[in-house]
Amino acid sequence: MGGNGFAAIRASLGAAGERAVVEHDILVAAVAPDGVRAAAEALKRAGCDILLDVTATDWLPREPRFDVVWHFYSTGAFVRVRLKAQVPGSAPAVDSLAGVYGAAEYIERECHEMYGIAFRGNRDLRPILLYEGFVGHPLRKDYDKLAEQPLIPMRDPLAERAAAAAAGESAAVLPSREPSPLPEGPMPNPVRPAFDRASREDRVVVNIGPSHPATHGTVQIIAELEGEKILRVDVHCGYLHRGFEKECESHTWHNLIPYVDRLNYCSALINNFAYVEGVEKLMGIAITRRCVVLRTLLSEYSRLADHLTCIAASLMELGAMTAFLYLVMLRDWIYEHLADLTGARVTYSYGRIGGLARDLPDGWLDRLEWILGQYDEFVGRVHGLVDRNRIFIDRMRDVGVLTQAEALDYGYTGPLLRSTGLPRDLRKDTPYLAYAELDFEVPVGIKGDNYDRYYVRMREMDESVHMIRQCVDLLPDGPVDVDDRRCTFPPKPLVYKEIESLINHFKLVIDGPVVPAGEVYTAHESPNGELGFFLVSNGSGTPHKVHVRAPSFVHLGGLHRMIVGDQLADIVPTFGSVNMIGGECDR
Repeated sequence: MGGNGFAAIRASLGAAGERAVVEHDILVAAVAPDGVRAAAEALKRAGCDILLDVTATDWLPREPRFDVVWHFYSTGAFVRVRLKAQVPGSAPAVDSLAGVYGAAEYIERECHEMYGIAFRGNRDLRPILLYEGFVGHPLRKDYDKLAEQPLIPMRDPLAERAAAAAAGESAAVLPSREPSPLPEGPMPNPVRPAFDRASREDRVVVNIGPSHPATHGTVQIIAELEGEKILRVDVHCGYLHRGFEKECESHTWHNLIPYVDRLNYCSALINNFAYVEGVEKLMGIAITRRCVVLRTLLSEYSRLADHLTCIAASLMELGAMTAFLYLVMLRDWIYEHLADLTGARVTYSYGRIGGLARDLPDGWLDRLEWILGQYDEFVGRVHGLVDRNRIFIDRMRDVGVLTQAEALDYGYTGPLLRSTGLPRDLRKDTPYLAYAELDFEVPVGIKGDNYDRYYVRMREMDESVHMIRQCVDLLPDGPVDVDDRRCTFPPKPLVYKEIESLINHFKLVIDGPVVPAGEVYTAHESPNGELGFFLVSNGSGTPHKVHVRAPSFVHLGGLHRMIVGDQLADIVPTFGSVNMIGGECDR
């Protein structure tokens, strides 16, 4: 990472590249608000083929008030780039990257409604996490969290359509698979997509979700159908309001650990470890060797549980109940085993800044080996049940196809990207924790369909088991926490006996660890793809900003590419193969 890759990126950015600096292995460049699009085009030509994220930081009362931040990644050179543009508090606006990166059209909507920053040229800035009529921008520093919002207005789409037709107005249509050219200049906010008044009478619009088993509870898919064929779709999240980022601004760095658990509650430990690693980078902390290996082992154990949950649910939705029961039985053994270690089920709060909450209990590794032995037997049965099953193949082969170019354009990472044949994996490309010491393969698919996504996850589980066994062999003796009074709580016996330890404990609880001013982006390979935390510290015990680059949210932006042209019944296996997790999607 870095080296010649950074040199090529610097050269592509011209004068902005000459002023760029490398911070925590990321090239950070400042650009003018009206030069963002040109800079992004240059980055894409230089090999930065994925737009990972778009967000902002509010520095009220500073003027210019906002830093708008973009994160890019090169899957060829393994280089990360962060662009930053400062915009004023009054009518903040920057150029949209829609048309340069397909992901921009979707993820810019979050930044627009949370901060009120306009993206010139984005044709679709409708609310995505909030409802129409919501007053204010929640992530601005002057937003009143206690302010009451107006009631959600009741609407009659059919009446609106009839009124628009009577007035001779053309209604906005659902996005098609083929992108339409972007208009020039700033765009007003379009209304919620309505049924095209020119559509034929044999077409119908249906709502799937947000309260529907097929959409896993919190996603709405508005689909236009011709018979059973899907012509156009519009995907909405925003029905699970948790206020993750806003709550992070008023709690200490330690107290945020239970919050990050609940982003992806199927693999909460990976969320723990990615977040605390970001804080450790800002504080300059190097964790102990035993902690490094344990975090690696538990990350793969969590990946195993997550993939088991995803595949089991997907098979159950297709009627394969026997395979579902086999996989869920394994998943529950893992959950109980992790509860023995952490004291909690599903949301563990086990990571700590500088280490872990506690070491392994006696007999834990013996139980681990027994569960891995059961895995070999039960997953073998599932392979025999479904891999060559005619019904399963018909529902999965050549359904939900996503090409490699589309996956990169829409910012896809993880199993969804690897299913298209591209072997990109952060554990292999930019190793962290102990992954550089492990022997493992990166499974890939062929055509990016539902079957490939099933195959990639099944193979990744085998690799995770292989890595877990290697970590057991690598596990050394020693402490799991660093000896650093800035972040590590003193042992309880000393708290009761020494005034220094009592004061240290009190300060860490009340004020939290004091994290040096700065910003960092840290990414781990979660079961769904790149999980990134963008942390901004102002030098106090509470974060100035905590933003999560959640793979589920980004993946929804390209979901229409996967289901348009297929049948209505194909939404169930395709959506299941995406493995959308509501907690990290709706922040």
